[in-house]
Amino acid sequence: MRDSQGFTLLELLIAIAIFGLLGLGTYQMLGSVVRTDSTTREQELRLRELVRGMAAFERDVQQTLARPVRAPYGNMDAAFEGGNITGEGVTVALTRTGWRNPTGVVRSRLQRVRWQLDGTTWQRHYWRVLDQAQDSQPQVQQVLDDVLSWRLRYLDQDGNWQNSWPSGMVANEESMTELPRAVELILEHRHYGSLRRLFRLPDTAIPGALGPSDDDDADVPMPELSL
Repeated sequence: MRDSQGFTLLELLIAIAIFGLLGLGTYQMLGSVVRTDSTTREQELRLRELVRGMAAFERDVQQTLARPVRAPYGNMDAAFEGGNITGEGVTVALTRTGWRNPTGVVRSRLQRVRWQLDGTTWQRHYWRVLDQAQDSQPQVQQVLDDVLSWRLRYLDQDGNWQNSWPSGMVANEESMTELPRAVELILEHRHYGSLRRLFRLPDTAIPGALGPSDDDDADVPMPELSL
């Protein structure tokens, strides 16, 4: 009678140990793949947010028009204002064209917008009316997070860089409609460091509009800029 052959206890322990090591290695490899995929997706979303924010700012700047607006208390704000306007840090406010109106609402095709930093969030404010009343409140869009700071410079008609706009000390009719030739944006991002962009402004303007007119609501051209 032949003796039955089987695995010894030592062989079973060695086999269990090998399978355990293989399982541990597979688990660690799978975890590494999942973490890498999660990090890649997070980076992709963060980059998309950055690209969208820069594109939105570029659209506003490149569709700027020389149209001053009436402030809530009756005074006039320049068509383009840049600097420490609100006392809360760097701010830029401008009048732009190209406000789409797919539903055909009776309103101006021009839009007043303001960009500012709230904490670490880059915000875009816009008004539903061009010339504001005392109860006119802006709509706030949260554009980009993790912004540590931002700075702007403005290129005047003589080729000199200015830290604020309008560049003149005394407000007059000319300064109310004057636009810079270009705007330099330096944005400090928590993850991407210092980002510098240069935007050229359009050469066209709405002539002589220190107040509201019918043309602002009807016959303003609407250039479209794609991302």
